[in-house]
Amino acid sequence: MIIGNPYQIAIQLEQLDFLCSPSGIFNFIINDLIIPGKGVTIDFYIVISSLKDSLESGLRKQLPDIGSTSIEEMDFSEGEPKNLISLDGAELHDYGCIFWLGFDGDEDRLIYSVDFEKSYCENRFPKGTVEGLIRDLPSADRLVMQKCDGFIITKIK
Repeated sequence: MIIGNPYQIAIQLEQLDFLCSPSGIFNFIINDLIIPGKGVTIDFYIVISSLKDSLESGLRKQLPDIGSTSIEEMDFSEGEPKNLISLDGAELHDYGCIFWLGFDGDEDRLIYSVDFEKSYCENRFPKGTVEGLIRDLPSADRLVMQKCDGFIITKIK
């Protein structure tokens, strides 16, 4: 299942098992890259609720725009740079993935690391794109895994 626009930014959810809760593949698709592209037992309840909770918590702070400040000018040494929302990807951290959301006028600035913060990448989207994507994620208890003739299909109930 793909949520969002896979040609811009989306999330791939493929339930493969039910361990303590629905589990499987969870990837961001950002401009043709699949992130983290690893892991088949990601706990959907933990990742989805962590992303939603951290987004809501960050939005409540009503942080000012970061404007056109470059990544090189941002201080990542203390964890969360000033005026960025830390998007908690929970188990995605185990694969080196860390995400922050900032704003520049009418744009979302998604800043992330896929190598345990050795380097940082950034993609810009129309304002509200990342927020809408995370809010559109279904709760884990609404996911249904259907197995049929060697195929696994994830649906929303």
